[in-house]
Amino acid sequence: MTEKVIDKPILTALRELEIGDSVTYPAERASYLKSACSQFGFEWGKKFTTSSNREDRTITATRIE
Repeated sequence: MTEKVIDKPILTALRELEIGDSVTYPAERASYLKSACSQFGFEWGKKFTTSSNREDRTITATRIE
């Protein structure tokens, strides 16, 4: 199940993700999203992966564990 979220704060969206769910943000948020996935994933005991879509200029984070 993919969930597109742009108006929800990144940390809130990441915290609420179930395994297999994703959130997508504009490319301008890419650095912060990657950093948050790494740092807060470690703190919360969760794992995330990120992927960029250059054509749409978006970045997607998916919870994998």
